[in-house]
Amino acid sequence: QINVLQAKKKFEILDAMLSFMHAQFTFFQQGYSLLHELEPYMKKLAAELDQLVIDSAVEKREMEHKHALIQQRPLSFFQDFSYDDSKVEFNVDAPNGVVMEGYLFKRASNAFKTWNRRWFSIQNSQLVYQKKLKDVLTVVVEDLRLCSVKPCEDIERRFCFEVVSPTKSCMLQADSEKLRQAWIQAVQASIASAYRESPDSYYIE
Repeated sequence: QINVLQAKKKFEILDAMLSFMHAQFTFFQQGYSLLHELEPYMKKLAAELDQLVIDSAVEKREMEHKHALIQQRPLSFFQDFSYDDSKVEFNVDAPNGVVMEGYLFKRASNAFKTWNRRWFSIQNSQLVYQKKLKDVLTVVVEDLRLCSVKPCEDIERRFCFEVVSPTKSCMLQADSEKLRQAWIQAVQASIASAYRESPDSYYIE
């Protein structure tokens, strides 16, 4: 019996080893078949990757070139590059009564002090704004003759100015120093014009 068992061991162990090798061969062959089907997609992806690397290098060179050009420009260019003179003019004798108009940021009077961009205008001795073109005008200052205007530097934003009335104050922000000065001058000119037009005793009192 011992001799029989020893004789069976030789081919049984060899058979198990051969079965294991077949299983390994089948596993790797199936893996190769699966990846071989993905080979066209992998080649396409590799080509796209090469193009992305080239595009990224080109964009980097362009940005470095633009950055070098920007650094060479004078400071005055950044202050006035997007504003022409027509945008900062005001006219106290305008036929439609609108002395000046344009976008300004207005600081809310609530606890959050949020800033909202609104279309402001000076008309009929009043400072008004509206959210949209056809919205009803919201009056910020009812009579400019009772107000004063001053630039504000000690604030977290640039180009700010404040319109102060007897009952409240309104903090506004322009898009540039030139626009801020234009709005301040427009308010001051409107105040002076309103006094010239009707210097009655009521407002003097």
